[in-house]
Amino acid sequence: MSIELATRLINDLGALLLVTMMLILASGQLFRAIFAVAAQAVFLGIAGVILGIVTGNRDLWIIAGITIVVKAVLLPWLLIRVVKRVQIQREIEPAIPISITLILGAAIVVLAFHLSATLGPVRQAITGNALPVGVALTLLGVLVMASRKKALTQMVGLFASENGIFFTAMAISQGMPFIIEIGVILDVVLGALVMGIMILRVRSDVDTDIADLESLKG
Repeated sequence: MSIELATRLINDLGALLLVTMMLILASGQLFRAIFAVAAQAVFLGIAGVILGIVTGNRDLWIIAGITIVVKAVLLPWLLIRVVKRVQIQREIEPAIPISITLILGAAIVVLAFHLSATLGPVRQAITGNALPVGVALTLLGVLVMASRKKALTQMVGLFASENGIFFTAMAISQGMPFIIEIGVILDVVLGALVMGIMILRVRSDVDTDIADLESLKG
């Protein structure tokens, strides 16, 4: 595979990652947001395979496989299981209207690409637009966490934000040290397991809406 083809494919995957992020922002259903973040993991895995082919870094192949299995299969399964087990309301209740959230999301994407353009030649051969896409995904994930009320939806935003960081680090460095990548994935899994256990134990009657916790203030 040539470097030019790899760059185009990385750019295409970056565009797909941004599309899935916008779907998460626009989604009114929790399951759709979960499936969108699972699709992001598949795109990340494909990016890892492409970079592994071009660079000859075998660690990227392993990371791509682990990413797809853990982030595209295991974590979505865990989130869906929690939703069904606790009978959480599946409609997403935004703290900020979805229309305003989408406008903010578009502004973040434009800002990320503008800031990246100011860096000039500070980029490597096959990173393409990985840097602005990664920055945009990270900030959009934070926007999801800030604009949604339910804990599980905020977790989806956290996963999306981590995907942005992971995509940028993987593409820019063309393969982080293997032990660091494994550590990042394990941290995400541990966080999801802890959150899932907490929600299952609480079994809240208020659909784990963090806004309702305001009533507990003295």
